[in-house]
Amino acid sequence: MNEEWKPIFQIELMDIINSLHIKKLHVGSSDSLIYETMGEPELPVARLNRKSKIFSHLYGNVNILSENNTVISIDIDMHGFRKKMVILGRINSWKLNNWLELSKIKNWNVNKICDVVRLEGKGIVICLSPDGKVEMISLS
Repeated sequence: MNEEWKPIFQIELMDIINSLHIKKLHVGSSDSLIYETMGEPELPVARLNRKSKIFSHLYGNVNILSENNTVISIDIDMHGFRKKMVILGRINSWKLNNWLELSKIKNWNVNKICDVVRLEGKGIVICLSPDGKVEMISLS
């Protein structure tokens, strides 16, 4: 991990949830837009494995996957220890009932798998702990 790396900006999670992009970067964007939008990555861009055609671009708690020069997924880890490019911000104190209210407004599916509550909408999956703590968000 690059100890000196710092995010060039921070963005609140609710802004991403409402727009399904980070600034102008979204699933389907050209991967040339990744560096333009996000700046220098924390680690060198790398293939997922030796034979993979998928590349990982790591920016703190944001991992952008690209294939054939196109962004195919944006994954945000709110549970880990990496520096935060995406922050909770105004929804920091939300509990499970707040998320369930939002899922009704946005017409998302709610699934419980073991101890994980998954909110699934068009282009987004949000994984929550049973008490409503955000763990992972995937845009795809």
